[in-house]
Amino acid sequence: MPTTAKKPDTPTRLPTVPPGVAMPLHYSSLSSCMVHHLVDPGRIMELFEGSGLQPAIFGGRASVCCSFQVNTAFRSAGLNLPPDQWASSAAGVVQELELSIVACPEGRGGEVPDITFDQWLMGDEQTKLLGTHRLFVPCDDPATVAVGKELFGEPTFRTSFLVNLPSPNPVRDGMAAAAEMEWMQTWGFRVNDPDDPAQFIFTALVDTTGLTPIPGTISPVTRYGVSAAGPVRSRWSVARPFDTFFIADAGPADRVQLTYGASPHPMGIVMRDLLEGTPAYAIQTFQSDPVAVRNRPCFLKPL
Repeated sequence: MPTTAKKPDTPTRLPTVPPGVAMPLHYSSLSSCMVHHLVDPGRIMELFEGSGLQPAIFGGRASVCCSFQVNTAFRSAGLNLPPDQWASSAAGVVQELELSIVACPEGRGGEVPDITFDQWLMGDEQTKLLGTHRLFVPCDDPATVAVGKELFGEPTFRTSFLVNLPSPNPVRDGMAAAAEMEWMQTWGFRVNDPDDPAQFIFTALVDTTGLTPIPGTISPVTRYGVSAAGPVRSRWSVARPFDTFFIADAGPADRVQLTYGASPHPMGIVMRDLLEGTPAYAIQTFQSDPVAVRNRPCFLKPL
C-alpha cells in the first residue's frame, strides 16, 4: 500500500534574547488597573491588517482594553564584577500602559471554546490562544521600551505619566490627623505627549468605591507582538487573581471617565475612534501586598 511521507513540522523558533537581559523577567511588586470595553467589530478590523491575528468576538462585540501598570524589579549588576562596575541601584521602577484588543492567531479561532466575555475575564478560556493585540504601549523606562520592541514585538514609545493610585501609603499633606485619612479606591493615570509633556494624550479616572470584587484568574495572559524577526507571543503571569468588577449595571459613566488632551499623538486618535460613546464594561485591578511595615515611633521615658 503506497504511503505519502509526512512533511516534518517546522520547529518553533525562539527569539534571540538581547544582551543584558535574562529571561524570564521577575517582578518584585505590581500595581495594575485594566479597563475593558466592548465595541462594535467594525471599529477595529483595519487595526489587524498585517498582524497575523484575528479579533475575538464575544456576543457580536470585540473587546478593547486599556491597561496601566507600575512594577518594580530587583536587578543584579552581573556575576563576579568588581565594585567599580556595580550598578548604582539594585531596583528598577517601570510605568507603562497597553491599549489592546483581544485576539487570536489567524485561522485558529475554531480551537477556542465558545465562551462569553465574562467567562474569558474569569479565566475559563484555557487554550490561551486568546490574548492581547497591542496597538500602543507608552512606557517611561528607556530599557523597557527597547526590550519591548526588540524581544516582544511591542509597539512601545517612551513618554511620561502622571499618576494617583490607591496605596497603603496615602498622601498625608494637609491632613490634621491619621483618623481623617480615607482609603482611596480610585485609580488615576495620565499619559503625556512624548514630545511635549505639557500636553497629554488622555487621562483616566477609575472608581471602584463601593463595588464588590470577584477574584478573576485570567492569568497567564497571552501577549502577541510583531518583532523585526516576525510575529511573537509571550505569557504574562500574575501570582494571584485579579480583582474583577463588572460595572455594566453599576453606573459605568461614573465609574470610568476618559478625558482626551490636545496631544496630536496617533494613540489619542485611535482611542477616540475605538471608544467614543462606549461605556466601560469591566475593571480589573491588582496590587501586591506589602512585605514589611515600619510603625510610628514613641518617645522613650527619661531615666
